[in-house]
Amino acid sequence: MKKITQNAPFGKLAMLVNVLILGMFIVSMVCMLNFDKVNVKLVKETPGYEVAFAELRKVESPRRQAQADMDYYAVKLDTLKNRAIPADRKKAKEHQEEIDRTIHTLAGKEAELADVDAAIRMQTMLFEAVQVPFDDLTKQVQSKKTTFKAMLWITILLFVGKVLLFAAWTHKSLLNLRITSPWMTKSTSPYWAYLGWLIPGYNFIKPYTVFAEIYNETTYILLDKKLKEDTDNNSDFNLGLWWGLLIVSALVMPYIINATFFNEGPMFVKLSHTGVAVTAIAFWTFYLLQESVLIFRGLKMNQILFENHPKFDLP
Repeated sequence: MKKITQNAPFGKLAMLVNVLILGMFIVSMVCMLNFDKVNVKLVKETPGYEVAFAELRKVESPRRQAQADMDYYAVKLDTLKNRAIPADRKKAKEHQEEIDRTIHTLAGKEAELADVDAAIRMQTMLFEAVQVPFDDLTKQVQSKKTTFKAMLWITILLFVGKVLLFAAWTHKSLLNLRITSPWMTKSTSPYWAYLGWLIPGYNFIKPYTVFAEIYNETTYILLDKKLKEDTDNNSDFNLGLWWGLLIVSALVMPYIINATFFNEGPMFVKLSHTGVAVTAIAFWTFYLLQESVLIFRGLKMNQILFENHPKFDLP
């Protein structure tokens, strides 16, 4: 004889993990706001840093040519000095004049290079006054961003773990329904409790339909056996609210958060960063609370099935 199984451990663990998810999500949002506080300063300082960097490169750009000119005339002077002095008086004079001109030109090129180096040193001092605090801000941003990412990954892993627990709970609930209600053998197959979360696109609706079927069919069976009073008149609304909150929390809010905190676009400038974080926390709180309430109700209904299994014509 097939027996109705107790699926409470999976449901209770899912509710417990929901509490952990909410706690870690709040910690993640606090870490993100700490990152954002420094990142906003960095964004404000970036244009000044870029201007200072461009000025330094502008001052440095003539140095290569100045150095090349000086090297050219230095080599030329060495070549002239090492060349044998012509025996002809006129040619000897021309040779010396060429050396004198080269010495004079070389001195001018050395002076030009010295002027360029002096300008570079001055601009470097001005640039370092901007670069040092900018680099310090950059390191702070990277450090706080790394902390935020670590907290976020923990939250994501907890969420994945909760989904697996939820799937295990709904899987057992479907098996119980197949035992208590023969017509359920032609309904949703139990493996969809897991598979429904994994298929891209399909997972936008299948987990909802699986859970809604379990919730509504269990309610119907208990009412039919007079084991439960019809007190939940808003089950469709509550189920729809749960799934809508999940979609907004897990898909819409991450997009808004990314566009607000990590892209320097319109949202970064126009939206209140603290307001977005608080709104995200609110959505996740309502979603996890609504889900926990539905799991709790489902656990109570399954407990009633478990305690009254003699009243069912089990094969």
